[in-house]
Amino acid sequence: MKNFIIAAIVILAFVLFVANVFAMPEPVDYERYVVKSGDTLWEIAQQSDGWNKYDGHSIIDDICERSNCTATIYPGQVVYIPMYSK
Repeated sequence: MKNFIIAAIVILAFVLFVANVFAMPEPVDYERYVVKSGDTLWEIAQQSDGWNKYDGHSIIDDICERSNCTATIYPGQVVYIPMYSK
């Protein structure tokens, strides 16, 4: 029983450590972008400097939350792309 408790504590500590290491930081700034015909949120999100570091879906969620948009965007709409470094 003692070994089980120790193993459970070690696993819990590892899970919490991994979750903290890979957590997305808050953006330090946002870049204003005007949607063009044919743009997709996925393509717009790739302009974030966090694209190769963080989850693309989380970046898209951040764009939509900050820009007050849904999964549907239209030409001329202003969206804000999160930037994670200055």
